[in-house]
Amino acid sequence: RGFVQFIYEPIKQVIEAAMADKREKLFAMLDKLKVTEKLKPEDKELTGKPLMKRVMQTWLPAHEALLEMMVYHLPSPKTAQKYRAENLYEGPADDKYAEAIR
Repeated sequence: RGFVQFIYEPIKQVIEAAMADKREKLFAMLDKLKVTEKLKPEDKELTGKPLMKRVMQTWLPAHEALLEMMVYHLPSPKTAQKYRAENLYEGPADDKYAEAIR
């Protein structure tokens, strides 16, 4: 319920306003969210789907969230190599190559 009210509905309203070309409503919302100041002048001239995409990329940058998630939740390559060696190397598990992979 709180998610819908505070997360889903604002995103939905921004998308609908951009797609319906309701620029006054859209830019009023973006001003409150302080997104307008981050948009370039040429971005403000876009309409429809390109405008919606640019607004969403500026407001909710997925690349930052994805990178942060990878940094905090994936193991380092050195750590992961130890338990992935069996899947990566098909030779004998006790030879010098298998040991080097680990």
